[in-house]
Amino acid sequence: MTHPDLRGRSPMRGARMAVFAIACALVAACLQTPNALPENSPARSAARSTPEPSAQPSSPRLATSSPTPTATRKPEPVNGRYGVVVTGLFGPALQSQTYTVALVGADGRTAASATAARVRIGPEISTVSASSSRLYFLDGPSRLRYLTPDGVSATVRDLSVGSGERVAFAVSPDDLRIAVAVIDVVAPSNSVRLYIEDLGGGGHRDLLTSRSRVFWPVGWRGPQLVIGTREDRCPVCDTFYFPSGYVVVDPNTGAGVVELCTGGTQQDLTRNATAAGVLCVKNRGPQDGFRVDTVVVGWDGSERVVPMHCWAQGGALSPNGELVADMEYRPCREGHLRIIDRAGRSAAPTGLPDEGRPGGWVDDQNLVYRATNDRLMVVNVVTAKVSPLEAEGTFVANLPPNF
Repeated sequence: MTHPDLRGRSPMRGARMAVFAIACALVAACLQTPNALPENSPARSAARSTPEPSAQPSSPRLATSSPTPTATRKPEPVNGRYGVVVTGLFGPALQSQTYTVALVGADGRTAASATAARVRIGPEISTVSASSSRLYFLDGPSRLRYLTPDGVSATVRDLSVGSGERVAFAVSPDDLRIAVAVIDVVAPSNSVRLYIEDLGGGGHRDLLTSRSRVFWPVGWRGPQLVIGTREDRCPVCDTFYFPSGYVVVDPNTGAGVVELCTGGTQQDLTRNATAAGVLCVKNRGPQDGFRVDTVVVGWDGSERVVPMHCWAQGGALSPNGELVADMEYRPCREGHLRIIDRAGRSAAPTGLPDEGRPGGWVDDQNLVYRATNDRLMVVNVVTAKVSPLEAEGTFVANLPPNF
């Protein structure tokens, strides 16, 4: 789905140092060798075999409506592609009682936005989900709403949430089903249960439970459900909206189909999921050493190494899997925004901004990044045209989803 955004110092030194410090000091605690599926899942053996600026709501070009009951007709897929920007993930905005979701185009303009009561699970767990037609988001701990690019916002339903519980969810591309993870944020252990329901309610089916690991739905690939996994909640890790691995499961049985980027070692990082696969940074060296590869892992479990002199510490994989956008760190050009093709060669057009931190791709040609002045910008990686985003916050997802 998308990438961490850290407040910059001139020239982004504060962001880079913060990221480097977190990566070196905290990733070991947050990205321990995972057991991707919960211990009592029937799918374990099957799977193994195979600070943000304090943002104000953007003023959309089309006014959003207040929540109303969901329309009964089937929604139509959207025309075009949009990025999703949200506020409230870190920095001063963490203290706000509300947060804003915005749909942005490749021209940087906000198509529509909505404001909702804020709920926090942890920065790495998403509370938004895109189908082929709408962006769904939480309004407070339990109310599910949607937003469309033409500015329509409505309430879908209230999810069942108990005291001390938070939910993460993923709506199927056809707007028919919803997968919900209920996470106990009070218990000392990581108590999680995952279920599937019809989007409008009914058809409830319990799928997976665990008392040792955190997992949650991140999206659907056709009829299959993709869940993200973490060893623990890790509320301070530099992995906003990224799990430490992905598992594809059968939503009818919970049986695992394939795992991506699980079972790694210290300093392994997992980035955004796309139709082409997942960008992983894998340490293949001994326990106390490093031999790091930047790898694109396909949904069939195949791996393709992207040759890079300095591994992609903050990389963003394009939707078609052909390009990696990354901000370099020492011993490479610290803070340098680079675009690399599948052969490890520079694919940056003349005039590409020299510095910036990638956030995610609106489409295969338009990359959102955070500039040295902390503003979100979008750059066309073919023409090098740069446009500021009207929305502020963190780039977290795409409508329709990339995978």
